[in-house]
Amino acid sequence: MSPPGGRAVNQLYGEMVDVPLTCLSALRERWTAQSVVCLAYQLEAAERIIEEMDGQGILADEVGLGKTIEAGLVMTELMRRGRCRSVLILCPAPLCHQWRGEMAQKFGLAFTVDPRGDDWAECDLLIASLDAAKRDTARPALAGRTWDLVVVDEAHRLKNRQTQNHRLVAALRRRRLLLLSATPLQNDLTELYALVSLVRPGLFGNFHAFWREFLLDRRTPRDPAGLRRVLAKVMVRHRRQELRTELGQVLPERQVALLPLELLDQERRLYEAVTTAVRREYWRRLRGEGTILPLITLQREVCSSAAAVRRTLERMEAGSWAEGGLAELRALADTVHRQAKAALLGRLLGQLSERALVFTEFRATQDDLCAFLDGMGLEVLRFHGEQSAAERDIVLRRFADARQAVLVSTECGGQGLNLQCCHHIVNYDLPWNPMRVEQRIGRVHRLGQRQDVFIYNLYARNTIEEHLLRLLDEKINLFRQVIGELDVILRRLEDGGHRSLEGRIAEILWQSADERQLSFGFDELGRQWLRQRRLAAEREDVLSDSTVSAVEDAGGVAADAGG
Repeated sequence: MSPPGGRAVNQLYGEMVDVPLTCLSALRERWTAQSVVCLAYQLEAAERIIEEMDGQGILADEVGLGKTIEAGLVMTELMRRGRCRSVLILCPAPLCHQWRGEMAQKFGLAFTVDPRGDDWAECDLLIASLDAAKRDTARPALAGRTWDLVVVDEAHRLKNRQTQNHRLVAALRRRRLLLLSATPLQNDLTELYALVSLVRPGLFGNFHAFWREFLLDRRTPRDPAGLRRVLAKVMVRHRRQELRTELGQVLPERQVALLPLELLDQERRLYEAVTTAVRREYWRRLRGEGTILPLITLQREVCSSAAAVRRTLERMEAGSWAEGGLAELRALADTVHRQAKAALLGRLLGQLSERALVFTEFRATQDDLCAFLDGMGLEVLRFHGEQSAAERDIVLRRFADARQAVLVSTECGGQGLNLQCCHHIVNYDLPWNPMRVEQRIGRVHRLGQRQDVFIYNLYARNTIEEHLLRLLDEKINLFRQVIGELDVILRRLEDGGHRSLEGRIAEILWQSADERQLSFGFDELGRQWLRQRRLAAEREDVLSDSTVSAVEDAGGVAADAGG
């Protein structure tokens, strides 16, 4: 089947009217031939959206469960029934080209991406970023026509009714709206009202009626079972733990390797000096003499590379640091010319004969690593947020086409991308937020991956990295399982938003007088994590399919609706 053109939908979809959903089995055979996975719960989600919700609703499956495929199923089936010819997909800019590829490969639909000029008013199949759609050159054209279907990816960006994002989507004339978000609840229950009011205006009544009937406060539902029943009219949500059997048949295993190293003498001196200076600055700034955020950055960077430390120190003003400590740290950073971690990475990559994805948090580290690996004769590609969408698209295509290559990515590659072509992932430095670690792994350990995924974690002994890795691996068991309630647990650990998890980790380090106190602090954080995890399992989110029965059995105990 040849892809339809960007300005008009292929007649194939207009001729097949009122075809039952079971005809999607033909598409399933085609996807199987192309190594594309389509699972029963995805067909069930599409069927509910089409048959029960008239083609519009909220797809809220957890991360990595294939909401894009579900949206494509809905879209294709509506086209087959002659109910849809024009489609607008709004998504984050880095995902535009990925959406185009998914729609072409799996559904035979050729969308116009990055529209220009008359495209906004004339193309029937459009993919654009929310930011581009808000511009004066695009917004009037989009609002001046009627769309058969509007799809919004990462729809939690519409959670605030006062933002331009929400107002843009609300102003679009459309027959159907499909919102995609793994986290439709990020902070409080009023965000649900904002999303539902777009898909089904009036379902909750006005905002005051919604609050009066369903909320005790912003985070506590008055009637969890009743709220869940209303949400079921507009939302489909699957959780990994509910699909464990089905996913176990298609998701490969995770193979985890922890690779320790000893810092070189110059590196050790730099690490100790930075930690001592930052601890001193922390106590000074804690008395109200400045923010500690740069200190957290510097402490994370010293575990990554001397180059990252140097770049941050160069940006710091001398007057912002007590006792002239900046000059001393800069001088120490300049003495580091070799790095044990880079050498270990080089040896690891030298043993692999396949593609490998290497993650670092810092651009300076990325520059250093790319130069080092290039000097080894490896094919090295870089992926970062300062590249244009077209440049990133070229990099990803080159990586997918290569037999053996190394893609060194910053955190901008940690979300949204599909990199099943690779099954080796290296955490060169570890984020202090477990969610970001899981997002990294989720780029390769996802539906469509056919091989076991190998995760290599590099860390320096006797540093904060070693304690962090012990927390993530031994306490949280993060690398060996997919934790669906990860975002919920994190928010509960972050003191109601007053302290980030990164801030708590930094405080444990800086407030510990010795190694014993440091170990105790991380052990306590691990115990808190496990307690919150048990709580999340006992009192599930109001979005979960099992929430109604669980809450009713518990006598209506309200769940924390933070995620």
